[in-house]
Amino acid sequence: MSEQLDINIASYNIHSCIGTDGLYSPTRIAHAISQCNSHVICLQEVEVNPSNCQTRVWSHRHHENHVQLLANLAGYTYHEYAPAIQSKALGWKEMHKSVFDEHDSKDTDFGKFGIAILSKYPIVTMHIHRYRRYKRKTLRNAMACLVKLPDGSQVWIVNTHLGCHFIGREQAQQVRELVLFVNSLDRNSTRGVIVCGDFNTPPFYQCIKYMKRCGLRDLWKCHGRGWGGTFPSESKVLGISLCANKLLRLDYIFVLEGILMSCKHIHVQGESLMASDHLPLCAALVIMQHQYICR
Repeated sequence: MSEQLDINIASYNIHSCIGTDGLYSPTRIAHAISQCNSHVICLQEVEVNPSNCQTRVWSHRHHENHVQLLANLAGYTYHEYAPAIQSKALGWKEMHKSVFDEHDSKDTDFGKFGIAILSKYPIVTMHIHRYRRYKRKTLRNAMACLVKLPDGSQVWIVNTHLGCHFIGREQAQQVRELVLFVNSLDRNSTRGVIVCGDFNTPPFYQCIKYMKRCGLRDLWKCHGRGWGGTFPSESKVLGISLCANKLLRLDYIFVLEGILMSCKHIHVQGESLMASDHLPLCAALVIMQHQYICR
């Protein structure tokens, strides 16, 4: 086993491949993914449509598997998908089903909506955690993939997309489950755990503070420069001026305290402003034989 190994990680909410200009373009998202130059990338708001249907109110009608399509376009050999819901849009309303519900023979216009991990390294195994529903909010989930690195060692990559509650109670409930999920992973003979995702939460909310209390270190807090805002990617959405771009830091990369890892740098990829309403968060890590320390 080598003394150290570089690994590039990214997290990106692709907004169902809908850009801030309202255009549906998986090709544009794939280009943004390629610009991240990551070995492993965690994606949120990913659709897999078995028929030509519209899954979410902001999406477009399509009959595509975003996971397979983006992996092929961006050059990722390995990928896994964890749908959170089955959904179809009816005007400005949506109907949701559990991912375990079968389609009715006369009703095939439900698509799947969830999270995915694309990897240039082999994925050994995957685990999924489905969060308890918060009141009537949309179901959310987390996934963990054990990735085999070129030197033969393995690392857990966890991807999640938390709910969107204005004062953060939904996220606080979900992050407690997330920490339990992370701690349940078998870390014997692995290099540790990296947690990525759209937490729909600024850093001063309780759920981010809870992550830190549980030994998960926010890489931007440790190594980032500036505010690190990832949302909105542009100050205008569909031509409507909303607010300053990059106003909110909603996307995060955490590492579990004490793992054999250090961070060379972390940045927000700002070259793909229109591809999604979020910007990718990218980190260059070094996995090594010394204890990770984040000050």
